[in-house]
Amino acid sequence: MRALLVEGGGVRAAFAAGVLDALLEDDERFDVVAGTSAGGLLAAAYLAGQRGRSLRVLRHPECRAAFGRISDFLRGGDLIDLDLLHEAAERLEPLDASTVMAHPARFFLTVTDVDTGSGHLIEPNAEELVDALMATSALPIAVRSPVEIRGMPCLDGGITIPIPVQEVIDLGATELVVVRTRPAAYRNSGRSGRLAAPWFDRKQPTMAKALRQRGEAYNAMVDLLEHPPEGVSVQQIRPRRTPACRRTGGTDVDIVRDHLMGVDAGQAWRSQRRIDAQHGRIP
Repeated sequence: MRALLVEGGGVRAAFAAGVLDALLEDDERFDVVAGTSAGGLLAAAYLAGQRGRSLRVLRHPECRAAFGRISDFLRGGDLIDLDLLHEAAERLEPLDASTVMAHPARFFLTVTDVDTGSGHLIEPNAEELVDALMATSALPIAVRSPVEIRGMPCLDGGITIPIPVQEVIDLGATELVVVRTRPAAYRNSGRSGRLAAPWFDRKQPTMAKALRQRGEAYNAMVDLLEHPPEGVSVQQIRPRRTPACRRTGGTDVDIVRDHLMGVDAGQAWRSQRRIDAQHGRIP
């Protein structure tokens, strides 16, 4: 069973968008496709076959206006307006949801239950798809109101499941292709989670605990990628340098540069895979 996993990272995921656009140039077959946070949005466009859509969305002024809304946030609104982002993206280029749902690969997203602080890997149906995509990318604090999925108030899946490596292994995946948005040497210090945790201490203490453990969860995931269990192979497609974009924004030039870096990385991976196939290193 082959699985394609896509890491999130907000606008920093422009790199991952480039990788996926490069993978769409070939008929790569995966049994499972899973994404976390922004990675889930990119994975949906990949399954829809909409090459370049993620880049067009990230670059469009209306979509970019959904990020960094400091004045709204200070008045009690959201720092990232997910409704505006979704509506603007749909006006620009609607996601072909029917193709996503009809794709032969199973599609999974990660979410974090605010009430329990636990992470979940869900396989959304057609009616849940939009809400699930919004829930997995709802950054804590930046989005004040959780998105309800299957009776759970949910926020960003990356809090508890940075990349669903163990989860897809548990599903039976034996070959993992993991699109990262962080360089190889990156480890999570846990600082952002610790800073966000007090926001939830009073009403959702389990969520606060999950945020304080975010760094540990991320680093444990990296350890698993680097030392997978016997019988499981992992290939990581990573940026050669730290992406120019930040989680909550970047200039148009930054977005294009990171996307091109991703295209280059994806094409390099495809070239190496063809070489491996010619030498019989791929079954």
